[in-house]
Amino acid sequence: MRHHHILIAFALLALGSCASGTAPDRTTGGSARVQFPPFPAEPVIEWVASYGTVSDVGAGQSKWQRAITGETTVGPALLAPTAVAIGPDNELYVVDQELDGIVIIDPRVKRFELFRGAGQGILSSPVGVAVADDGTVYVSDALARAVHVFDTGLNFRGSLGGPQLFAHPTSIALSADGARLAVCDTVSHAVYVIDARRGDVLMMLGGEARSGREGEFHTPYAVAFDDQGYLYVSDYLNFRIQVFDPAGDLELAFGKIGDRPGDLNRPRGIAVDSTAGVIFEVDGAFQLVQMFNLDGEILMWFGGPGKGPGGFDLPSGIARRGDLLAVADTLNSRVQVFRFLGPPDVPASAGE
Repeated sequence: MRHHHILIAFALLALGSCASGTAPDRTTGGSARVQFPPFPAEPVIEWVASYGTVSDVGAGQSKWQRAITGETTVGPALLAPTAVAIGPDNELYVVDQELDGIVIIDPRVKRFELFRGAGQGILSSPVGVAVADDGTVYVSDALARAVHVFDTGLNFRGSLGGPQLFAHPTSIALSADGARLAVCDTVSHAVYVIDARRGDVLMMLGGEARSGREGEFHTPYAVAFDDQGYLYVSDYLNFRIQVFDPAGDLELAFGKIGDRPGDLNRPRGIAVDSTAGVIFEVDGAFQLVQMFNLDGEILMWFGGPGKGPGGFDLPSGIARRGDLLAVADTLNSRVQVFRFLGPPDVPASAGE
C-alpha cells in the first residue's frame, strides 16, 4: 500500500462548508469568484467557465442580436454531455450521445464544432474519449464495439479492438506516456489495457459477471491513469474505486454506499493528480465532485445540485490536464471547467 501524507482529511464541519460555494464568493481582491471552500478559507478549486452553446465561446449571435435580426438558428449546442477530455492546448472534447458525436470546444479560436467521425470511423454510438499529448483522439463506440483513432486533423487512422474483443466499450483513458489505453467493457464487467498504437491486449482485469470480489467489477463505469501508471477504476454498482499498479495487481479498494462524506453512491467519472495526491470522483447521486487522497481518505468536495456556476444536475465524466478540471454536467447540458489551485492547506494541528 502506498501511503500519502501530502493531504489530510477535513473535519466534517469543514466538509459541510465546501458544498456551499456554488454562489459567487467575495475574494480578497474584491472580485466575485466561485471558489471552494468559500472565502475566507484558502481556495482549493476555482470555477473558470461553462460551455453549452456556440455563444459561450463568443461565436454566433447572442439572444439579443437574434431578437434584432430575427435569426432563429442558435448554432450547435450540447444536449446531454456524458464524457470529456482535455486536449494538449486545453481544448475540450465532449461526448454527447444525443448528438451522436464529439463536440470540440476551443474558446481561444471561438471553436464549437460537432465531429461525427470520418472515413471508416463514422461514429454511431460514442461513449468515451481520450486525447494524447500529440493531439491524437481516441473515441470508444459501443455499437461498433471498437475504439476509433483520429489524428490531429481528425482524419481516421484506424480502429482498436472490435467485436472479437469488446462487448460494450465505454469509458477510456490514456496512460501519461500515451502507450497504453484502458477500456471499460461495461457489459463484460471487465477493463482491458491495450497497446494504444497496435491494439494488442496487455492485460484484462475483472471479467466475472457482477462480481463484488476485490479486483473484479460490477458495471465498471470509468477509468483513469495517474502519472505513475497506476490505473483507477470507478466500480459503479460496487460503490467503490479500485486502484491497480502498472502490473495489474490490486493496490487499493475503497468506498461504500451511504449518505456521509466519502461514501460513493453513484461513482461515475474519475481523474487523478498523483503529484498533488488527489483522486477526483464524480458522484451522480450526491451531484458533486469528491476529493480523496491516494489512500482513499476523503479530503473535501465541491459543487452540489444546481444550475449556477459550480452547480450540477447529474454530472458524469471528468477530465484533468495540468491544473484544469472539466466536468460533463449532463442534465444541465454543459461542461464546466474548474482550476485546481493546490492541495488543501490543513493546519498542522489537524494531525496526520
